[in-house]
Amino acid sequence: MNDVRKQELRQLLNEAIENLEIRIDSANRHQLPPIIDVNEYRSILQQYWIFHSINFLSPATRYESHIVNTTTKSKLLDFIREEFTSFIHEDKIQSASFFIVGIGSPGGYTLDSLLDQLLKIAIVHGIGRAVADFDKCTKNTYAPFQYFALLEGIRVEAEIQGFEGVRLVPLPLSTSELSNYLPVMAITQMAAHSFLGKTLLIIDAFMSPIFHKPSLKQLQRDDIPFQIEAIGGKFPKFKADDFYEKFCQAMSLACNSAVQISLKWLFLAEDELFNLNAPGQGGITRSYDADPFGSFTTAGKAQIDEAKRLYELLEKLNSDVRKKLDIVINRWIKSKTYQNFQDKIIDLVIAFEALYLPDAHESTFKFAVRASWHLGKDQEDRTKLFEVFKELYKCRSKVVHGGELKENVIIEGEPVPINKFITRAQDLCRDSIEKIMKQCSTERKFPKNDYWDSLILGEESS
Repeated sequence: MNDVRKQELRQLLNEAIENLEIRIDSANRHQLPPIIDVNEYRSILQQYWIFHSINFLSPATRYESHIVNTTTKSKLLDFIREEFTSFIHEDKIQSASFFIVGIGSPGGYTLDSLLDQLLKIAIVHGIGRAVADFDKCTKNTYAPFQYFALLEGIRVEAEIQGFEGVRLVPLPLSTSELSNYLPVMAITQMAAHSFLGKTLLIIDAFMSPIFHKPSLKQLQRDDIPFQIEAIGGKFPKFKADDFYEKFCQAMSLACNSAVQISLKWLFLAEDELFNLNAPGQGGITRSYDADPFGSFTTAGKAQIDEAKRLYELLEKLNSDVRKKLDIVINRWIKSKTYQNFQDKIIDLVIAFEALYLPDAHESTFKFAVRASWHLGKDQEDRTKLFEVFKELYKCRSKVVHGGELKENVIIEGEPVPINKFITRAQDLCRDSIEKIMKQCSTERKFPKNDYWDSLILGEESS
């Protein structure tokens, strides 16, 4: 907009607020005052936006603004039509907010909704801010929002940036401070304890453009005219679930801990002009069906840097290799979460088999030979590893046939406590994963029988 148009909008907004009546909706007229003044409405909105409430009974969700002077309202709607003409179809406009949050109107929003949001911004932040926001939205710019995920399995003691626009943030140990870290989350005193001291993964993202003309048909995901990217340009066409999976796998390997997401949600600020969803729908919460978690590991910058390196390796893998490695990594992670030894051993052997036995009908002996040759440094080291892998398979066979594990296993004639033996096996599995990840990132294929045969027939493990 040029300066003349900006001044025209300022004047119209000023007239609108001077002729504004804040009324209660019909469903609540017996519970709250039927009409409040603009100053009281400002206070209600400020509190609602500051604390990112999702309390649908809040007065902010119950009052509606009405421009008493119908001429002023008509002029404002005409102004919106003129400035947003390329985004409007049948007096409706589609906003990025629908595709960010997934709640709202798939066929677009009425211009009255856009005008109402513009008035709220003018009431709370002033007419100058409302005009500036409107001007920004007339251009092909971006809509900012954030991804939040609650991590299990690791803790950080201070905020650490991973990739640009991706950071890990420690949650406080006091329930009174949680609301500052958890926008749009309804935290009760009882639920608050499940957040204390844990770690948030926060991703700053944006969607562009802000507005688009509503589609006449039901859009498929690939047809959506809006594109999501993470701030910093590292992740064009950002897909959150794909990032979460790879990042948690990389973090798990880097920290030697089962890093998983127990809760994830989006945050879209209520005072963004393009946020045309109903009040309280700025964010949406989803739970993951995560396994019972194991212990927590404290992660520092060194672990985060290593996770970034491993993430880059995962990114280089083709889809066929990724599919095979997913089985291995996820089974290894599960072995770090279960509390009983039997389940840990079953998942570990499944992970090892997926790595070293491409043919499901191959023998235990082949698995032990291949794994010991792949990881061993010399003949003596391979001989020791061979004993470990044979004993692991014996334990698995005992478990699946209903047998009981003993407190110790015998390795090279010496008793080893079962918990230490499992930890050793988990570490060997982790070493195998990282070695094959590195190999696959350059060779672009998963090791098959011919590779393992050539290795055992004389080629040294590198």
